Amino acid sequence: MLQSRLLGTLALAGLLLGSRDSRADNLRCGDQLASNGASLYEVKTICGDPDMATQRVEQRTVYTRVSGPCVVVQGRTVCGSAVQQIVEVVVDEWTYDFGNNRFIYFVRFESGRLTQVSHGGYGKKPAA
Repeated sequence: MLQSRLLGTLALAGLLLGSRDSRADNLRCGDQLASNGASLYEVKTICGDPDMATQRVEQRTVYTRVSGPCVVVQGRTVCGSAVQQIVEVVVDEWTYDFGNNRFIYFVRFESGRLTQVSHGGYGKKPAA
C-alpha cells in the first residue's frame, strides 16, 4: 500500500516537473533581457524589429471608488460607491522567430508596456 502511494506521488511529481509552462516573465535577446514593464521602444532596441506585429484596441470595464455618504448594508458600513467606466486599452502583440534552434516568442504590450511573454514551438527561420 505504502509502495503504491509512493509510486503514485513520484509519478505525479514527474508530470508536474516535466510539463513546460509556456509563459515566461522576460524576453532574452542575446545577452540582454526585456522584462515586464519595458516599453515598446526598449524591447525593440534590445531585440530588434519583430517578425510580425499586430495592434488592436480593447474595451475594458473599470470600477472606480467614489467618496459619498456612509450607509449600513446588512450590518456593514459602506461609504461611497463604485462608478463603472469603459476604458480603451491599446494592445500590441509582437512575434519573434529567432531561428529553428529557439522557440518562437509572443510578446504582448498593453498601453505601450510589456505585460506578457509566452513561447510556442521552435522557429521556422534558419538559425542565425
